[in-house]
Amino acid sequence: MLNNRKIILMLDSSRAADRGIIRGIIEYSQGRGHWSFFRFSPLFRTFPFSQNRQDNLLERLNKLDADGIIGYLPTKKSLIQTIIQSNFPAVAIPVQDPISGILNVQQDKHVGSIGADHLLERGFEHLAFYGTRDYWSQIRQEGFIERIEQAGHTVRTFPIPAQLTKPAAALAQLADWLEKLPKPIGIMTSNDERSSDIVEACHMIGLTIPGQVAIIGVDNDEMICNLSTPPLSSIRLNPEMVGYKSAEAIDHLIAGKRVEQSDIFFEPIGIVTRQSTDILAIEDQQVAQAIRFIRNNARRDIHVNDVVNQSTLSIRALQQRFRKAIGRGINREIQRVRIRQLAEAIINTNQAIQQIAYDLEFNDINHVSRIFRREMGITPIGYRKHFGGKHL
Repeated sequence: MLNNRKIILMLDSSRAADRGIIRGIIEYSQGRGHWSFFRFSPLFRTFPFSQNRQDNLLERLNKLDADGIIGYLPTKKSLIQTIIQSNFPAVAIPVQDPISGILNVQQDKHVGSIGADHLLERGFEHLAFYGTRDYWSQIRQEGFIERIEQAGHTVRTFPIPAQLTKPAAALAQLADWLEKLPKPIGIMTSNDERSSDIVEACHMIGLTIPGQVAIIGVDNDEMICNLSTPPLSSIRLNPEMVGYKSAEAIDHLIAGKRVEQSDIFFEPIGIVTRQSTDILAIEDQQVAQAIRFIRNNARRDIHVNDVVNQSTLSIRALQQRFRKAIGRGINREIQRVRIRQLAEAIINTNQAIQQIAYDLEFNDINHVSRIFRREMGITPIGYRKHFGGKHL
């Protein structure tokens, strides 16, 4: 049945993640009736809302006769209570803590652990996190710290000022922090904008990227990442899926239907590696050379002997040094890198999974499916359904 819906979008279209959410909302709404959207920009950097802006939102809800709202809801408790008590259909993207009584879009700590693994795989022993006080940054930082501590390292975090400072002073504080960190160091940031801050501060004090400071952010905002010098590595999330599920939930809430899921989650679907982390901070040059060979040839059916042939060491010696340097053997590293190549292709192409596997020289689809599940925690088909571009 086709339905007309009037939806207020409290999203910031200048941000890549929010534009992805909007694309997902549009995808769901197409073919389901006439959906009208009213933009009410939350001015992402100006939270908390002023009294006038929050009253303005309530006035708009009444004047537009809106059916629902998706986005960054104001922090004013009385307004939130009004929305909850009136059962007004809403999907909230928390700025501080998730809002009880409303369907929330949340962040899993796994995003932070993905960033940690990326830097650990490159051999960094000195690690740090640079973020802000908001909900998203804190969740990512927690996941990052947990994973790094599991690996036996400590994390240095930027001492966030109690009050906002002027841009020039904030940059000077960041530069001072960076200068005092041990080098080389791998830094995860809460998003690509914060990665850009790190780059600017490094340039100001003459630190090289990625030689002395390697940087990975979140959101894969291609404009920010590719405008940077050097280009920035970033964790890619699933904003289109979040938008699609948010629109679906709003549609059901407006219709008075029960919404099955408790919350909607941003999830990582891969890492886009650019120059800011294109380095191996591994002191053992034989191991570093072997890892480079594996990454450069991961689309081929390479074996342990192929890797050993690039080295001056015996297979036994290289295996021992491999395990000491990165905690796993040569064959496990080959499988890990190749499976990630397969995973990337599964969600970025419409080819049959069996054909993708064949193109990557995986000869036994049943065997590769078992390895995929071991490495990724899900089957190849399940991975495509969960993370792929199509939501239906």
